[in-house]
Amino acid sequence: MKYKLRRRMPLGWFWLLLPWWGVSCVDSRYDLDKDIDMTINVGGEYLTFPVGSTDTTFLSKLISLEEDGMLQVDAVTRVYHLTHYGWLNVKPITVSQVTLGEIVTGLLPKEIVQPATSSEMECRADVSSAGYFEVTARGVDNALKELGALRTKVPTELKLTFNFERLGLDYRQVKAEKLTVEFPDFVEFEEGQEGLSGNRLSLDGLVLSAYGASFSRTLKVTGYRFGNAVGQGVSPDEERNMRIEGRLSMTGSVVTTGTMGHGSLVLVPNIALGEMKMDYVTGVIQPEIDTDVARIKLEGLPDFLRNESTHLDITNPVIVFKVDNPLQTEVEIDGVFIPGKGEVELMERSVFVGRGYNKQPLLLFPGENVIALSRLGQSAVKGAVNVKVEDMNDLLGVVPDFIDVILTPVVRNEAYYEVELGRKYELPASYDVDIPLSFEHDLQIVYTDSIRNLHKDLKDLNKLNLKQVNLILSVRNAIPLRLQLSPENVQLKDVYGEELAGVVKQMEEDERYVAESTDGETPADSEIILRLQAEDKAFLSKLDRICFRMTGVSGSATGVPLKDTKWLKVTNLKVSVPGGVNVDLN
Repeated sequence: MKYKLRRRMPLGWFWLLLPWWGVSCVDSRYDLDKDIDMTINVGGEYLTFPVGSTDTTFLSKLISLEEDGMLQVDAVTRVYHLTHYGWLNVKPITVSQVTLGEIVTGLLPKEIVQPATSSEMECRADVSSAGYFEVTARGVDNALKELGALRTKVPTELKLTFNFERLGLDYRQVKAEKLTVEFPDFVEFEEGQEGLSGNRLSLDGLVLSAYGASFSRTLKVTGYRFGNAVGQGVSPDEERNMRIEGRLSMTGSVVTTGTMGHGSLVLVPNIALGEMKMDYVTGVIQPEIDTDVARIKLEGLPDFLRNESTHLDITNPVIVFKVDNPLQTEVEIDGVFIPGKGEVELMERSVFVGRGYNKQPLLLFPGENVIALSRLGQSAVKGAVNVKVEDMNDLLGVVPDFIDVILTPVVRNEAYYEVELGRKYELPASYDVDIPLSFEHDLQIVYTDSIRNLHKDLKDLNKLNLKQVNLILSVRNAIPLRLQLSPENVQLKDVYGEELAGVVKQMEEDERYVAESTDGETPADSEIILRLQAEDKAFLSKLDRICFRMTGVSGSATGVPLKDTKWLKVTNLKVSVPGGVNVDLN
């Protein structure tokens, strides 16, 4: 802050304080050849004269804002906010496809016409049989803990074939009678297929063969379903391979007619299911979700916030996360916020959130989520889930250069849900930092200011013997922050910018403070007195600039918003000479 000095009249007026001396006559009793003491005292106990004052200085002038800086003023409330918006880089979530190999299996062959059968006889034979259905998936994704169901976008064909092997026998036809083929109960078929009910295919009344021809039926398989709840599914082994097996069965009879010869006829059933690339899986799915570290740089801050002496005690800092969860399950977030100075992370001031750190769980439900982390567990963010983080202010006690945000999304849900295999699930996530500044007990702000161009008014004082003077600053303060000025934080400089040597600066303890406005509206008046002593009696005439640093200290005002309309004014800067000035008129 550079004060604009309001000029008083030059100190020539000072000489008007002296009596006018003229000699109209000489008393004969005085010896004019002897020295006469022509020293007089001006000012008495205290000689005080004004030097100047300053314009009213608003915080908006003290605190310069950068257009894209973090520190901004709310256009309505005029409260200063530290704000920052950015995106978190969350890697897409992908669960690899599951491929089940081709299945070729058979039921046991059944002899349906025996060699002793006479020609033209009707032969009825029981063809009940059983077989195994087995397939293996290899390299199953680590995210798949238990699989309850697998399905494809495009059904895969399962082909059921009945071949007939003849040995010295001809026949007219083979017809099914109450014949059913039952597939494992985990196989799922496309609905609406003829003769199919669930996993049972009815072939009753169908002609399976005529004059030696084979029979085939094609069914469309959409996937597998092992169960609907945890514990009912199948899980990969340690090598991430998964074996699926079940039983096939065939029950019923066939009737062969028009036989000619005395040979035999054997029914050979076969089942072939092509390779299946599964597109969807339902089960316990816990994919790893990778994110990059997001570094929030606190840039564009005014000097008082960058100062090492500045401490903030923010009533309710808020960090809002907006995340769109594309999964059909809850995603939890564990997070670490690490402040840093320079390139050094201040781990001792880290703030942890989430169940993984024994804190309140942060849940992302399917769809759009808004989570507001705050010190009080309150925010004005519409539709937000408010989460209380009591130690949030640890990040900002001393204003850091950056805050590293390390978020770890975790799927801990052990219930079944479905994902599309091979798909890249995007998890767009943004953060919005909003820190309204207010005056608190622990708030410390440093103002470095100066009053310049004093030499023009003080240069004539070189004719006076001034070894001790007091500088009195009358201050009117509407800022809700108590200010302190210590002698070591005052520099007295000449017109060349060099500090005056040999000047002792002293202040009484009760004369160092500028009282604060208790409500941020009603100003408080104070006087600060700086006592100066020097062997050089003309030191004051060399003074051109007073540089000082006022430090905000704890006062009685708390919770008052830091607004750019708060102001400070040095109403008067006076020079006081204890004991007055002795002027030698000889």
